[in-house]
Amino acid sequence: MRFFILLSVLSISFLGCKNNGQKTGQAKSAKTEKPVSNAKNILINANRMPIKPDFRLLEMTNENDVLTVIVQYSGGCEEHDFDAYFSGGWAKSLPPQAAITLEHLNPNKDACRALVLDTLQFNMKPLQYAGGNEVVVKWSANPEKQTIYRYGK
Repeated sequence: MRFFILLSVLSISFLGCKNNGQKTGQAKSAKTEKPVSNAKNILINANRMPIKPDFRLLEMTNENDVLTVIVQYSGGCEEHDFDAYFSGGWAKSLPPQAAITLEHLNPNKDACRALVLDTLQFNMKPLQYAGGNEVVVKWSANPEKQTIYRYGK
């Protein structure tokens, strides 16, 4: 019964709000040889302090130098955006590890309560470790959310 109620509420939430052209739903694998043109760059900032996320990271995968992240957040009436940050330092391990921070940008102070699923894409090339061909990419807020980035083969 709870499942049915939750499913009904989620269905109504998704149908009742516009998404302003945002990508929503499950991630689709890219079949290109280079990063998708709309993939944002991961920003390198050694001084960036992690902030407590106001969203849930549901899935993190990669293919062809593109990190695909599926997030869920409250909103749905205004446009939202996300930035990804990397400190520039890798954890010493084999393979090396890179922790990324995601920042949820809500410039219009969207107060709607719909649960929005959004698929984000980031260019992973800034995470390449010199002299290697593999990096474990972890989300700083929950290191269990990770993916292995293989490149240069």
